[in-house]
Amino acid sequence: MRADIQNLSLINRFLPRLFNLLFLLAASATLFGQDLPDKIQGYKVHRTIVVVDSEKNPTKSKQGEAIVNISDPEVVDVSLSGVTLSVSAAVTALNQSGKVDFLTFNDFRVNGIPVEIEKYDIPFSFSKKESVNLPKPASLFLPGHRLLNAAWNEITDTKKNWTVTGRIFVFGKFRKMGFSFKRVVPIDINLTIKNPLPK
Repeated sequence: MRADIQNLSLINRFLPRLFNLLFLLAASATLFGQDLPDKIQGYKVHRTIVVVDSEKNPTKSKQGEAIVNISDPEVVDVSLSGVTLSVSAAVTALNQSGKVDFLTFNDFRVNGIPVEIEKYDIPFSFSKKESVNLPKPASLFLPGHRLLNAAWNEITDTKKNWTVTGRIFVFGKFRKMGFSFKRVVPIDINLTIKNPLPK
């Protein structure tokens, strides 16, 4: 009888810990399930820390391998099909030099509304610890059918700032310690920018 009570006490003590462990394992399995493949378009995926900030509030951080300062967007064109914005950026590589072949953009949203960003197909070189501007601004397009939703949000809840989220894939060749590596670097964006639309 005493052995049964001791066993029950052990179970009561360790059961909550077991549930916590199972929960952590399930959460980590979900995170690892969302990992990227080893290669994208023939470029090996290289995860690293890239600090992303707005141009008006540049970061002084020396953590990670690069700093990207993004400018506030400017309205380029307004038509029935939608609004086109341009966005410039400056890139500072802290530990290596190389050449960016092209950029692609995945699942970008402005205040939760999906937007289209063209593939950036203009190669450019960069040097260690030197800031380089994109040769040409990136083009962001907010389609007309989504503008109605955005316009309603602006009327009912005008925002001075926009929240921009998404992922940039940087495809290029990176040099470090005399070696060259063909890599694609994913950069997750979660940034607040100034609302570019006229009031």
